[in-house]
Amino acid sequence: MVSMGVGLLPGPHGTYGSLLIAGLGALWLAKGGVLSGWEYGALVALVSLVSIFLCHLALRGKVFGDKEDPGQIVIDEAAGMLLAMYGIASLGWELLAALAFFRFFDIVKPLGVDALQRLPGAWGVVADDLLAGFYAMLAWRLLAWLLVLGGL
Repeated sequence: MVSMGVGLLPGPHGTYGSLLIAGLGALWLAKGGVLSGWEYGALVALVSLVSIFLCHLALRGKVFGDKEDPGQIVIDEAAGMLLAMYGIASLGWELLAALAFFRFFDIVKPLGVDALQRLPGAWGVVADDLLAGFYAMLAWRLLAWLLVLGGL
């Protein structure tokens, strides 16, 4: 529920959770894995469903008090960050861009991300991170396309 305890560390819980997932993704890529395909999509879906379930349990049990989206719960960042990384084929700037764009969209909450956060219970806790992750994936892919188009 707190993604290996990083949600219990003092400071920016969501950033810690995102960094953990980006680091695990980097290890997977270094071992020759890929962050795309139907298996990866299934992993994103599974982590998203588990996130909703665990967030529901934590909120219902008031594990972290009466907050609507306790910072200690960072598995929702795991789901969003996994989605943000979809399509990354190798270690490089794309992984850092996915992380930076995901944190931007998760913190600033533009373009409907804030509206999804207001959904009731665990739905709101997870849905905003998934939309932030989707936007991050689009943003790093658009940047990659522009860099190729520009000849960089």
